[in-house]
Amino acid sequence: MSVVNRSGNGNGTLPLNPEDVDRAMQPLESASMLPPAAFVDRNVFDWEMKNLFHDGWICLGHISQVNEQGKFICREVGPDSVVVVGGEGGKPHAFLNVCRHRGARVLEAADGQVKRRIQCPYHAWSYALDGSLVAAPHMDGVDEFDKSCYGLIPVRLATLGGLVLVDLGGEAPEPDRHVGDLIDHLERYRNAELISGGRIEYEVDANWKGIAENYNECLHCPGVHPELNALSNYMSGEEMQGEGSWCGGSMFITAQDAETMGKEGGHAGHRPRIEGLSEQDDKTILYFALFPNGLVSMHPDYVMLHTLYPRAPDRTDVICEWFFERRAVEAPDFDPSDAIEFWDQTNRQDWYVCELTQKGVGTTGYTAGRYSAEEGTVHEFDNLVAGRYLEALGGKVEA
Repeated sequence: MSVVNRSGNGNGTLPLNPEDVDRAMQPLESASMLPPAAFVDRNVFDWEMKNLFHDGWICLGHISQVNEQGKFICREVGPDSVVVVGGEGGKPHAFLNVCRHRGARVLEAADGQVKRRIQCPYHAWSYALDGSLVAAPHMDGVDEFDKSCYGLIPVRLATLGGLVLVDLGGEAPEPDRHVGDLIDHLERYRNAELISGGRIEYEVDANWKGIAENYNECLHCPGVHPELNALSNYMSGEEMQGEGSWCGGSMFITAQDAETMGKEGGHAGHRPRIEGLSEQDDKTILYFALFPNGLVSMHPDYVMLHTLYPRAPDRTDVICEWFFERRAVEAPDFDPSDAIEFWDQTNRQDWYVCELTQKGVGTTGYTAGRYSAEEGTVHEFDNLVAGRYLEALGGKVEA
């Protein structure tokens, strides 16, 4: 592996040593983890918000949340607020959540549904669902005011495999390159056809990368998640590779009588298998991290999506959502609580150890640790980060 110069980036505002970053790019058996400053330094965080979360594809949610006229989601990404709303016929549109008059936020709720217009609560400027300005009270006498020039500011949007992606910078590579071969798994699990069955929001006092690293390994499961480990042995499963900005793999349900990941030993839900899956899939759980902020978990009867929203070097908001087959949700006895309560407990156990790590990683004298031989997916995720760091530091890693 070598580092070659790449012009136009420089080391500028990213206060990291290229040699420390390059150690994370080495083969697993000789690599060290990301430098501690990557988790605690405000300048690193600000660089990430600009270069990873603004100038690239990020996941905001699921297509079922915006596939009907007027249904919307709002998400805070750094200093920006983004709204995605279903237009006429359900085709979604994305905009900055800011009125073109005085800059007020036009929508305040995290999700909901409007009728045919989005109206600013301040001076009642109103916009069609495609973002065009429809009404601007008291502007008739203003010289050269053209309503067609004052629609909501559009944001580049893509929907792939049921995921809603936005590119705030507008210049990221094509979205299918970003998602890559992950699309095959998303489509096999019919993610785009599933609908919401539950949602929980969390505030975690940890860096977003630490949360993603934790998601990408289960060596901590016997001690931290005894209920999870009873259903799925922490050493089961295998890593998966493919084109695109993602990493992940599988684990197997090793408890013989378990039907899924859920309370009461995994046999409380009795939900139908996702259409098209095989009996072998009944014992397989897939875990994928779509860079930088989407964590997709695929179960025989539901898909779980975590989206990460960094707020500070030591704070991340996390939205966790569960999606099920429509026929399951519309059944009179539908009860997702076994899955939601199981993963809510597991999430909180994860947040606890992520927060412990955040408290320790900034300790004076601490240096980057080494990966174990079973942390290949953590290493892959860190490589996605480290590769971007090195580009900004004047180098591009090549195998």
